Amino acid sequence: MGFEYSAATVGKLEERFRRTNVHRPMRVERYEAGTELTYDVTGVFPANSAEVGLIVEKFVGGGFAGQVYRVKITEIDSPQGRIEGLEVGGIYAMKILVPPSRKSQAFRDFIYRVGFQSPFSLQVNPSAARSGALWQKFIRRGAGVRFGAERAVVDIYATFIDTKLGSCGEISEWIDGRTWKFEVDDRLLERWKIKAGQEDNLCSPEYRAKKTFMTGFVKLLGEMGAFEFARQYEWWTCKSQPNVLKRFDAGDEPAAGLTAVDFRAGLALLPLLPMSPGDVPLIFKGLRRGSLVQFDRGDLNKLEGFIEAHSERFADMQDALGELKAADRKYRQSQIDVTHNHVRLLYSGKLWSNIFDAAVTGWSVRKITDQRATAALRSSRVLTLMFAVLGLIPTLGVTAGLILLITALVTGRPLGAVIVAAAGLGLIGPAVVMLLRRCSGRADYSLHYRNMLTSPSYFLRASRARIAETLIRWMRAGRLDGQDAMKIADQPWRFFIHLPLSLLPVFLHRILTDRRYAADRLRYIFVRPVQLYFNQAAREQWLNDMLVEGKKHHMLSDEDADRIMSRIGEPFIQKYLKSLAVHVCTLPITQIVSVIVAIVYIRMHPELSWQQGSAAAGAILVAFQIIPISPGSLARGLYVLYLVIRERNFKDYNIAVFLGFIKYIGYLSFPIQMAYRYPVLARFMAAHWATAAVRIVPVFGEHGALLEHGVFDLFYNYPLSVRRKMTSRAEYRTELKPRSWHAAVVVLFAVGTMAITAVFCRSTWGALPTLSNIWAFTIGVPLIVGCLVTIGAGGTKLSKRLRLSIVSGLLVGVGYSAAYATLGLLGESGGAATTNELLWTLVRNAMLSMFIFMLLAALGTLLTEINLPARSNDFEKPVPQEKLAGDVGVDTGHNVVEQDAPAGP
Repeated sequence: MGFEYSAATVGKLEERFRRTNVHRPMRVERYEAGTELTYDVTGVFPANSAEVGLIVEKFVGGGFAGQVYRVKITEIDSPQGRIEGLEVGGIYAMKILVPPSRKSQAFRDFIYRVGFQSPFSLQVNPSAARSGALWQKFIRRGAGVRFGAERAVVDIYATFIDTKLGSCGEISEWIDGRTWKFEVDDRLLERWKIKAGQEDNLCSPEYRAKKTFMTGFVKLLGEMGAFEFARQYEWWTCKSQPNVLKRFDAGDEPAAGLTAVDFRAGLALLPLLPMSPGDVPLIFKGLRRGSLVQFDRGDLNKLEGFIEAHSERFADMQDALGELKAADRKYRQSQIDVTHNHVRLLYSGKLWSNIFDAAVTGWSVRKITDQRATAALRSSRVLTLMFAVLGLIPTLGVTAGLILLITALVTGRPLGAVIVAAAGLGLIGPAVVMLLRRCSGRADYSLHYRNMLTSPSYFLRASRARIAETLIRWMRAGRLDGQDAMKIADQPWRFFIHLPLSLLPVFLHRILTDRRYAADRLRYIFVRPVQLYFNQAAREQWLNDMLVEGKKHHMLSDEDADRIMSRIGEPFIQKYLKSLAVHVCTLPITQIVSVIVAIVYIRMHPELSWQQGSAAAGAILVAFQIIPISPGSLARGLYVLYLVIRERNFKDYNIAVFLGFIKYIGYLSFPIQMAYRYPVLARFMAAHWATAAVRIVPVFGEHGALLEHGVFDLFYNYPLSVRRKMTSRAEYRTELKPRSWHAAVVVLFAVGTMAITAVFCRSTWGALPTLSNIWAFTIGVPLIVGCLVTIGAGGTKLSKRLRLSIVSGLLVGVGYSAAYATLGLLGESGGAATTNELLWTLVRNAMLSMFIFMLLAALGTLLTEINLPARSNDFEKPVPQEKLAGDVGVDTGHNVVEQDAPAGP
């Protein structure tokens, strides 16, 4: 059951709010498609004013920096003259610099306030918004110098203030483009060695073209003095890649149409809180420039030097440069910003005057004060200071309440009185202060709250209005569907059932309150995988749904999707889809087992307090999530092994049979395995599953970010690159003579090593060791056996080398078990009689030894094959395509092509 979000229902709830006729305005967090808006805008260059009417066509998304829409301009009234770039009927991007999520806004504002001791400047300070827009205009002109085309930077046309959302905003060029495509690259090992800009069209050309562009763009920003803007394009922040799009109209040339589109940072960079690996060197670079906290500060002197060096390109922008200097100066002097202003705060009355004025402007922009209160605050610094202090009290109260509660939990003090005190500090007190501040700042809120206290009928209307607002927020979060939202609006008593549940995670809230949703989720988890296994039509619909999603996100073309669907009935594809269905069945196994183990552990240890029991249960649940082989992955791997044995067919499962046992990675084992016969489908499946998995990572899991491509490379391109290298070595091995006798020497050496270790341990501890006692030898010896066996096998084929390693590992297990039993029995003959306990220990040790040594020896062979260095000329000439095509299905142009599948496995 998908998330049923209805813009029509939002409109109905908004109408419900309006019909209550409360005195306060509705709290709007974002706009719906079809919303008509009117703004007083100011052109960026030249700075002409106009009234612009527009209609929202689409909500694109939002992050820490703000929310983005695609809009269409319906009318322009510009008495001062035309605003360059704006046309009636044109499609544009509109960015409003406030996040659509309250949690994101709270975190962003907290980080910014710590760094600059001021509200988030881009949202509340028009001078900051103008400064950023003007910087972008100059950077765009500079891109013409570096890249030969200004369209390498998105154009920006106007700035404005949105009085409904309480934020500054901007209108800029709409870019039809994409982040990147997932390129099949069987030369990944080479790509890692190639530096940005080095000529080589064989290794992920679009990926490398983007990296080269961003490297050059960062250099350009440094030359122009826009050091802190460059953070948006530093490659190793691992989240900057979506800030560059490739235009759809630029053709297939990898470097054509790359465009920098985002110049508004969302989070300030604090010296002790890097947000990514790439932020660490940026912090040290900032310290060398004297910038302890970084956000969007530029060096105007360096910009002037760049302009003078290319004066012919900037001849018409002298007025814009003057406005930039004025706006940037006003912006910088509007913040306390201890790290930059430091001692000036002690003596500069003008600086404090600017800070007070900016605070009043910010409150007005954010709709905290109306015109009357704004005028009163501008006329009195004492009132401004008191109003600012009132704004800090809620944050300080919540912080104190949390500290008190955490301290009580850690020290084990009685929680009754502590919870009351924490609620007073963190909830009741701040709520009262916020109420007083809101009433003093806006007359409509004062009238609203006064009527709530004096009029029961108004109180009921206000309650219905608040319920309508909350239902919109819940529906956008996925807590309700449109039908349930309207049912609650019609029967408000239902709202108070949902209210305490709204503190729970979204899916849990929905399951507890929506029987249809709960039944559908249970059916999805337990029934659907079985249907996929037994029902061919369900499998084909499953794949078709994934293809539709893939086309939507540009993971594959329409032609590729049609090609896949035309071959969906082939037996081999059906077999892989059935195997994928089994993998889906294994998804909940680990979670179910982990919960059962946690419950059993707590019930077996009644002496634990509830804090200790909760900590133990949490540790068990976390452990099951991080172990490399889990109950779910074990079940998945055993199923693949069952297929190999049943069909006596190792070749068609040679990747999946090993990856299947590994947690998380195993879900991609069959998509990777399918590259053998259906490379287009395999490419898409690997991309679809890997990117879906990476979405759970906050910030870095964003579509188009480096982690997404890294996961695709790891799970798809790396196996292909290894196979390419192994294919080259296999060709070389045909010249060598097969060898197997050396395995006997390796086995004898390994058995002797393990036996000597056991003797040494008994002489030291007085008892024979278990395998866990000597875990380093238990793991290391069979891995070395597999390594030595495959290295010494000469021209033996991979399948036979793997079989030889497995047999060798089994023999080492048998030999060590025999030696262990002999040592154990001899030890008992010198003392007590042989006991059942000793016999059981010997049998258990023998079984574990044979299984573990056999498995690890095979793993040692595979690791050796993967990591053996290639011959020096292996990659100087490509592997013949006729040899490679049957394995990975790539052509010389580095595009995926579908190969005809052999008839049957």
